[in-house]
Amino acid sequence: MKRIQLVALTITVLLLGGSHVLGQEDDSPGAPQVWGGSHVSMVMSSENTTFELDCAQGVIMSPIKPEANGEFEATGTYTPQRGGPVKKDSPPNDLPATYKGAIHGNTMTLEILLADKAQQPAPLTLKRGEAGRITKCR
Repeated sequence: MKRIQLVALTITVLLLGGSHVLGQEDDSPGAPQVWGGSHVSMVMSSENTTFELDCAQGVIMSPIKPEANGEFEATGTYTPQRGGPVKKDSPPNDLPATYKGAIHGNTMTLEILLADKAQQPAPLTLKRGEAGRITKCR
């Protein structure tokens, strides 16, 4: 019986104390913020904001700074990806992008606006402290 209690206590400590390992965000000042949702994962540091999507990645060269009403707009790059190896004669193409959205509590809505609307991803919803659910292109 004591062994079962010890195992249960160990699991509880790992879940509570090890929440940072499980994708929870660190609340200390300057710590990266993790956001995630269906088809997207985002990490915002004091230096930049990076995005990983199913078939793309993106970068904003600064943290997102919302207005008092929670809305934000930032410029960066969006790099479409495709399955298979990257060919030397056909490297990924960084496209200029506008990242526009709003943060309300622990929820972010995000649109990635591109000049070529055909390559523009659907609007996204992210939750603070959650890992993204991404399925990479094959």
